[in-house]
Amino acid sequence: MASIKRKIHRSKKRLSFTDLVSTEPGSLAGRYMRRFWHPVHRAEDLMPGQAKPIQIMGERFTLYRGEGGAPHVVGFRCAHRGTQLSAGWVEGDCIRCMYHGWVFDESGQCIEQPAEEKSFAQKIRIPSCPTWEYLGLIFAYFGDGEPPPFPRYRHMEEEGVLEVLSTMEWPCNFFQRMDNNGDTAHVPFVHRGAYSSSSANRRSGIPQIAKEESPWGTTSYATFPAGWTNVFHLFMPNAYVFRNPSPDPDLPWEDRMQWDVPVDDEHSLEFRLRRSPLTGEAAGLFRQRRAALLAQEKTSVTALGDDVLAGKVRFQDLDKHFQDKIALVHTQDYVSQVGQGSIADRTQEHLGRSDLGIILFRKIWERELRALAEGRPLKKWLLPQEADIKFRLHDVQKKSSRER
Repeated sequence: MASIKRKIHRSKKRLSFTDLVSTEPGSLAGRYMRRFWHPVHRAEDLMPGQAKPIQIMGERFTLYRGEGGAPHVVGFRCAHRGTQLSAGWVEGDCIRCMYHGWVFDESGQCIEQPAEEKSFAQKIRIPSCPTWEYLGLIFAYFGDGEPPPFPRYRHMEEEGVLEVLSTMEWPCNFFQRMDNNGDTAHVPFVHRGAYSSSSANRRSGIPQIAKEESPWGTTSYATFPAGWTNVFHLFMPNAYVFRNPSPDPDLPWEDRMQWDVPVDDEHSLEFRLRRSPLTGEAAGLFRQRRAALLAQEKTSVTALGDDVLAGKVRFQDLDKHFQDKIALVHTQDYVSQVGQGSIADRTQEHLGRSDLGIILFRKIWERELRALAEGRPLKKWLLPQEADIKFRLHDVQKKSSRER
């Protein structure tokens, strides 16, 4: 009986802070995150025949695009003497090590060893990960066994201008990035001055906030005094979908997506997409204006954000340094999130009523990780195509604006 009581007591024990935020190999959150697909690179930045080293969740890999155009992810080092594979040559859909010429195919199988007996190669294999190219990004699955179905976001596939806005690495843990996405109360302060006058009027003042667990993750509502309601959807574990009033004066609104992907426990990647409702000649002119605007920028989000944190630039003066309002928004987010430290000390927080979205997400996160630790079934989250996200983005937003 005593042993049973001890087991029950252990099952109710709160998870450690490290359990919640570390995604290193073998960690609890890392095991959970490896059950999902994650973006790892901007597709247009990887040319056919090109190989690059990447790091995701504390593990290093080789990302390369075959000569035929298909992307692949395999182990970081050659199985022979441990040389970095990305320094080698891409041949077809294979990669050849530059040290002794060993060749590995996209499954990680060694298929050629120029100085060895032919039978030796079939005994050698390095890790490989399933890959998928979608919405201008390259995704990979880092878990064991067969990957789950790939999530499709149909509303982002619709006609319009699709942009990959950011693939930046930030020097902070991914979890504080995710906290921010569920925190609409920061908008009128952090992003003050980032929007055109019409958009700013819709998102000024303190919003009324509601958040609920949904079959795909969470759904948040933030209704501003002017009547505009932002609807934010989190698709577990780290994909956010929402419609925003646009900081671009040429757009009335835009559909956004964001993933926060761990590099290691103190660094994370953000992948942000924007779909603008423009077609035909209007889309072409918009792309030209965007290209000309970006060509004028003389600083980067991370560099200017670091200058603010170092006291070299005032936060309220950031808008003087950017022509591009989107870059301004990203820099404002950078200061607020990286300013918490590489791994935020949540023991020093004082959460209030406006933090209900953060509190709910953390409860769900801890619930799922505890279930994983104890070997209990995890919640089966709906995929985007099953959740009918198009309806919820477009129509729920209008409905909530009338009812709230």
